Amino acid sequence: MSANLQYLTSSYDEKIKKIRELHAPLNFLFITDMHNRLHEMAFRQENPDNPKPFELAANAIQSIQYILDRCPEISFVVSGGDIGNDYAPDPDRVRASHQEVMDALYRLSVPVHCCIGNHDDAIGNAIDRGDDTRPFAILPEEMHRLCMKYNPTRENYYYCDIHTSERDYRAIFLNTSDRPYYTDENGQQPFGWRDEISDAQAVWLENEALATDRTVLVFSHAPLSNKGIFGTQGMPNPIKPYDDLLNGPRVQYAVRHAPNTVMLIAGHVHYDNLLYDHGLLSVTTLSAFAQEWAPSSPVREIGTVTETAFDVFSIKGSTVYITRFGAGSDRIGYLPKL
Repeated sequence: MSANLQYLTSSYDEKIKKIRELHAPLNFLFITDMHNRLHEMAFRQENPDNPKPFELAANAIQSIQYILDRCPEISFVVSGGDIGNDYAPDPDRVRASHQEVMDALYRLSVPVHCCIGNHDDAIGNAIDRGDDTRPFAILPEEMHRLCMKYNPTRENYYYCDIHTSERDYRAIFLNTSDRPYYTDENGQQPFGWRDEISDAQAVWLENEALATDRTVLVFSHAPLSNKGIFGTQGMPNPIKPYDDLLNGPRVQYAVRHAPNTVMLIAGHVHYDNLLYDHGLLSVTTLSAFAQEWAPSSPVREIGTVTETAFDVFSIKGSTVYITRFGAGSDRIGYLPKL
C-alpha cells in the first residue's frame, strides 16, 4: 500500500476489526457513484492557473485492497455504477476516466461485479450539450467489454451464486439503464438518462434469476422504487427526486413476491437510505464522489478519509451490519424474511 494513501487507510483498522469480530458468514463491499475526475474538470475550469486538489477514484479503490488484505472474510466487491466523468467534452477523456476506474477495480484480489449507471454510456450529457452522440456513446457491447469481466453471459445483467456456512445466496446484478439503443434519422442516440429495465431483462428476472431456493440479494444502480427515497435533487425536501424506473412496477412486483428475496441495494441518489417495504430491506448508499449534496449530508473534505464513502455489508442471521469507510456512519438493518 502506497504511503500516500495513509490519509485514507489510517482510519481503516478499527473498522476492519469490527467486521472481523462479527464472524458473519457473508461479507461484501459496495462502492457506487464515483464520478471519477469530475472534480478535476470542474476545478480546472474554475481556476485553470491554480486548480484545487481533487480526489481520484483509483485512490479509494486502491485503499480497498488494504481492507481485503486484512479482512479475508470479504468475498467480492460490487460497483454500483456511474464510474467516470461523462461531463467531459472530449469522448476520449470520458472513456479514459471510466477505464481508470475499471483497471483499478480489476486489480483487486476478489471478484468485482458491476451494475451499469445512467451516466456510464455518456449519452445523456452529450445530448444536453447538443453534441454529436456518436463519438460519445458507449453502447452495450463496449460496456460489456469495459465492466462485465465476471459476467458469464452476453447481457449487461446477470447473477452469481454464493455458498456460505449459514445459507446459500444468489446475487442478482440488474441493469437499470437497459434502454433502447438505436440511431435516429440523423444517426443520433435519442435516449439519454432514461432509467429502464427492458422486457427481455424482466422476463429473465422472473423466469430465471428469481427461480431459485437460494436467498436473493438484488443490486442495481437506480432504486427499483423511489417511494420514500431521500436524494440529492429538489432541495431541501427531495423525496422521490428522480424519474421513476420504466418497467419498475413489473420488476418490483417480481421481487416482492419472490419469497426468498431479502434485500435491495442501490446507488444513484448519492444519499444513505434504509427503508422497509413489503418485507424487503432497501438500502442506498452515499456517493463515493466527494460532494455535500444536501444540508444533512456528512462533511466531505478532499485529502482526508471523508473524500470517499463505501460500505462493507456483513450478513449474520437476520441482521445486516453495514460498516462505512469514509464519510458517513455505520448502519444496521433487519431482514424480515430471514
